Amino acid sequence: MAIETPPPIRLIVPADAALYREVRLEALKQHPEAFGSSFEYESDKSLAWFEDRIAQSEIFGAFVDGELQGTAGYRVQDGPKRRHKGLLWGMYVRPAARNLGLGRRLVEAVLKHASGHVELLHLTVVSENLSAQRLYTSLGFAEYGREARALKQNGRYYDEILMVRFLASR
Repeated sequence: MAIETPPPIRLIVPADAALYREVRLEALKQHPEAFGSSFEYESDKSLAWFEDRIAQSEIFGAFVDGELQGTAGYRVQDGPKRRHKGLLWGMYVRPAARNLGLGRRLVEAVLKHASGHVELLHLTVVSENLSAQRLYTSLGFAEYGREARALKQNGRYYDEILMVRFLASR
């Protein structure tokens, strides 16, 4: 019996920009309520813009058979009084790759990476995305607040749940 190896999770690099652009635009188009940015804004951006975004960010990618199927971004907050905090952003797994554990593995990769750099990790999730909330809760994130009307898409408001996970002290 063959043992299947899990698909690789790794930091994406500027050479992955075309793959990242495709996945990012799909996420923004399919789930506009879930992201602070929009398809209209980012679809006009050049490949060089995505290369630059990758070069200035830490974005993890989940690859299945060489194809990018999911992403999760990480960044440290700016300023001397906030650099002990990180942010998990831009989490997305393509529909065909869902239920393979990629979302969990992406968040775990961010957590592992962040634990060497920050003391806590924040994220926001649209209040209607119950499956994402369950995933984050199962990985130790706790709700600490709600931002009412955080996003507005096509005249409709969406609340965001604010979540945190405390990491081991550095």
